[in-house]
Amino acid sequence: MLDSLLALIEDLSRQHKTVLSHPPHVLLSELYTLELIADCCASHWDPESRGTAHPASDGPLSPTRRAALPAPTPLDDNLVGRALDVIKLLFEPFPEGYILPAKTILDDSSARHIAAQLLEESVRTPLSTPSNAPNEPLESGRLLQVHATAIELHVKTIVEYVTASAWSAAFDYFRNTIYTARSVVPAQGNPLPNAAAAEEERAALVILRASSFFWVDVQKLSSVVQEFCSSFLHFRKSFQNTVAIVTPLLITRWLDRFPAEFVQMHTMQKRRDSGPDTLFDMTHTVVDNGRRRALLYPLQTTLLFLLPDVFEVASNLREAKSGSMAKKVGFLDGLRKALRNRNEQAAYCLVSLLRAARHFDAESDSALLSYAMDVQDEVRDAVFRRFSPGADNTLFEQDIMTAAFVSLAHLNFDNCVESLAPTCLAPSAPPSFKISVIQACSHFARLYGDGKYQPLFTAASAFIQGQLQVRLIPGPLV
Repeated sequence: MLDSLLALIEDLSRQHKTVLSHPPHVLLSELYTLELIADCCASHWDPESRGTAHPASDGPLSPTRRAALPAPTPLDDNLVGRALDVIKLLFEPFPEGYILPAKTILDDSSARHIAAQLLEESVRTPLSTPSNAPNEPLESGRLLQVHATAIELHVKTIVEYVTASAWSAAFDYFRNTIYTARSVVPAQGNPLPNAAAAEEERAALVILRASSFFWVDVQKLSSVVQEFCSSFLHFRKSFQNTVAIVTPLLITRWLDRFPAEFVQMHTMQKRRDSGPDTLFDMTHTVVDNGRRRALLYPLQTTLLFLLPDVFEVASNLREAKSGSMAKKVGFLDGLRKALRNRNEQAAYCLVSLLRAARHFDAESDSALLSYAMDVQDEVRDAVFRRFSPGADNTLFEQDIMTAAFVSLAHLNFDNCVESLAPTCLAPSAPPSFKISVIQACSHFARLYGDGKYQPLFTAASAFIQGQLQVRLIPGPLV
């Protein structure tokens, strides 16, 4: 089946140089075929995942449920290469200036899957806009933009399947793509010499972007980080920026899929290798402005997740014995200071840290958990701070607030129900506070069915009922 579907896309694309030159009807056929490939991959890996959630689990396609399944049947190396070639054709690199959005903290694949289904239904017939309408040509670039969310989800499913079933072939393809780009694409500061070099760069950036979807355990994660480490200072800025975006996603998805490996790493207080340490130090040599620093914050933070001894020093359990260690602890201190100054990226990083800490038992002596418990009040005060009317202060964006509420609930659920939720749902609270509670309840309801979060649902129910009554008469969230 996979061979036939790949052959179909290959036949459709053979007559066109780039995806943007594909006629709209051809591109729509290719995107539909990509969706079929993703559906086949998901169904073959987990035949029970085709429709409904399992009420006693955390969702049909959740990371922990998928990780518990046997690895899919190994793919032929040739199919691996062809599948990744198709992804290079239909996927796009991150746009220039892209910074990780706050919604990636929760990485709520179940919610995004629902959103993608709704999007696909709403644009299933995009040809409703006439191709000859004045000043509104139905271009392939526009179609790719309209379908971007669905394409990303399909690519994620395919890459997860390919790397879980045939890691060696997929990793060799990834590494060869990177090495080829380094030999063809000129160094930073030099222009691209021709269209071929530009396309080589684009293809390599697509594979780099897709690497955030790699299905990795701790050993495979180490291999990818080591590859990034060996090439980082040789990369052009566009490649460095992409590494800064995909590495946090790769690391957090690993610890969500295999939390036992993450917990064991910190329980044994043993780092796997020197790659994360070295890559962290390298990032200090490429910072040239405030925006670049904000781009690198999540990369540096998640690299520290792989260095348990850093949190021992940051939690004052032992002293720093090197300048490199002091630099890393200083980075964490800088995040806390930046959070107090309402820095969005610092909030992203510290909320991500709180979310990672949820994998430890409350009685754990993990230094990372200890540090998270120290930081949680600072996060709560910064994100859910009330300002007097007319004060010249802005709230954090909604996705940060929702992720913070969810993460704080994981760390101290009783305090969340008894204190944070009532504060956020108070009549005088900003609407974004109330939305964060409702979105958090939705998140927990989708992912957990064991009744653990029922007290939070009960705490929010009175407000929800009141809103349903108010909404009978159109008006804003109160």
